[in-house]
Amino acid sequence: MPVNFKSVLAALAATILCSLGTAAAASADSYVSLGDSSSTSSSSGGASMYPDLLFGGYGSFPGFGETLGADEHVALAQAGQVLAGLKAEQLPQALAAINDPDDTKAVTLAIGANDALGADDPCFGEPSGCAAWQASYDDLVAQIRNALDNDPGDEFFGLMSYYNPFRWDGSGISPEDQQHIDLMLFGANLIPDQCAVEVSTGVNDIVRQAGSKYGAVVADPYQAFLDANGSFLADSIHANAAGNAAIADAFLDPVQPVDCDPPPEPTCETDPSLCPPEPSCETDQSLCPPDPTCETDPSLCPTPKDKVAPKTRLISMKRLGRRSVAFRFRSNEAGSFRCSIDGRRFRRCASPKVYRRLTKGRHVFRVRAVDKAGNVDRSPVRRVFRIKR
Repeated sequence: MPVNFKSVLAALAATILCSLGTAAAASADSYVSLGDSSSTSSSSGGASMYPDLLFGGYGSFPGFGETLGADEHVALAQAGQVLAGLKAEQLPQALAAINDPDDTKAVTLAIGANDALGADDPCFGEPSGCAAWQASYDDLVAQIRNALDNDPGDEFFGLMSYYNPFRWDGSGISPEDQQHIDLMLFGANLIPDQCAVEVSTGVNDIVRQAGSKYGAVVADPYQAFLDANGSFLADSIHANAAGNAAIADAFLDPVQPVDCDPPPEPTCETDPSLCPPEPSCETDQSLCPPDPTCETDPSLCPTPKDKVAPKTRLISMKRLGRRSVAFRFRSNEAGSFRCSIDGRRFRRCASPKVYRRLTKGRHVFRVRAVDKAGNVDRSPVRRVFRIKR
């Protein structure tokens, strides 16, 4: 490719320099990489993707080659162009490097056009089902993970997501050819009904699943090229999903920082678990709602004392014989009645009130109502009548 990747990460060097550290002379096998030509390195050792990119971008810093083993990285990546080649040629070398007496610091696995197509031709292979490709890829990742589990110390294990290295501005490839490459890589040559997701992201979905299953970091190389204005259009194939590391950070994270300022202490803004609890009624009485009162809840208001006297009404007077009379009466309020005959004391009564064996002559009947509050009608109803014989 005409692009010189040796300057791609130069702009990022100052911010990540502390991440490199100055680890004491590490073994030549401290950094092991597997991948095809378009994802790992060129057979000429010139302009390439990952190792030459990193070595060219950071190679001026003392200790880089010894710390990350970039030379061995490049050399190891020369063998194998397709998935079968990875297993037949690169994998035995990688496992031997991991299993030798020296402590491996990092292992990365990249895939590219050849792997995605599952054929020797880098651009026009035969269709390959997702299920078969996933089984082969998982087996490769599982073997590396098993070797790392048996290697002393802690290691960084990174899986590189895929992007189209041919689709970039100034590549000299026509837009029609670029689109055709995308179609071959992620369209016709991945059988849709065997993919768990859309075919355009089927390969990277397999990579992410393997990363989760085998405890590997999934890194998006596209981010590094994007920051360097390489204009690779990988976001149309695999967006830089939240939680995935950009390639530079993913490669350099395993190296312990040296002579760097300590990271800032976590704060409420960076770690919500450190935030003080929101004030509440339990911690601040002023936040408690006031107790309900007559003003806020009318049902709590006391019933005003009834001071209004009832009014009594005589409904009828009926003679029941020569010397008996019945009176019917009522009140405008619920309550009781008091009756009196011929000036005698008022006594409790009810309607109808019957008087019997009255004497001949003039008689006076009075009745007054008393409501439930005890108010008495001060103007009792009065009825005068006569018994003639």
